[in-house]
Amino acid sequence: MRWLLAFFLSAAALAPGRAQEYGAKGIYPVYETGGQWVVFDKKPGKRGKAGPLAPGARLLVVGSSGAELFAVARASATYGGACRGNKPVKLRAALLRGPRSAVGKPIIGIKVPPGFSLQGSRAKYLALGNEIDEAAYGRLGEAARAAVVSEIKSGEFLFSLDDDPGPIFREDPRPERIQLKFDFGARVAVAGLKAPFVLVDGAQVFATFRRCLRLADGGRLVGGCAQMPHALMAETALLRFVVYDPGGRGNPILLAYTPEPPLWGDERWGFSLRAAGPKLFLSDALDPRCRESF
Repeated sequence: MRWLLAFFLSAAALAPGRAQEYGAKGIYPVYETGGQWVVFDKKPGKRGKAGPLAPGARLLVVGSSGAELFAVARASATYGGACRGNKPVKLRAALLRGPRSAVGKPIIGIKVPPGFSLQGSRAKYLALGNEIDEAAYGRLGEAARAAVVSEIKSGEFLFSLDDDPGPIFREDPRPERIQLKFDFGARVAVAGLKAPFVLVDGAQVFATFRRCLRLADGGRLVGGCAQMPHALMAETALLRFVVYDPGGRGNPILLAYTPEPPLWGDERWGFSLRAAGPKLFLSDALDPRCRESF
């Protein structure tokens, strides 16, 4: 069954566009609200038909301390999972039951088949601390700035609608006009890389700011920018990061989460890390005050 879990995660990595859709590939954000561990069904099926989060469905919940199997105990209609026109929308919520203490703070749930078992699992789990220091800037600062310059030229770096630097700058962006900071960085284990290091950087160009998760191998960057837009304006310092490798072979997923709900709501992020670079497969926010924009 380990290969089956790895297959789901690999499929998410290979199709980032689809995987960012809610529940794609059977991966869901998990929140704690009202004393319950909940998955909000943001894509409910037709009335009367049991969906993927029907009672009895099983999910592998990955959290701040580990991963364990949970089951959907019951479903209940509730508010708090989504907004429309700045008003809460009633959604079906799947309430999860399982060994909470072994998981810590819930982050994501991965739907698994009835016969799935963790017995004999070789999964590796690691909570990451921030390793950004002057040495990290010295090793990766020039490479990160060069990546932003390249992304401006290619058009990948999208400027805000009210911020137009002009065609001359787009064709020949000056590195000294780019303000760059590293918010988070940590060593990780990724198959095929000699010295893998995950990095969250923020680039300010004129009035436009963009946050990226990147992957480095020594002093070079591999792959491109996996964007982390400020959905609820949570600064990186409010996030915690963990790595989960279901097969223990260096094909991990990196998860970011808010350990405590900020004033504006919780966030959940998921990235696959491969030798070719990082890919976003999950980004979700829970805003109990129902503010869709700022």
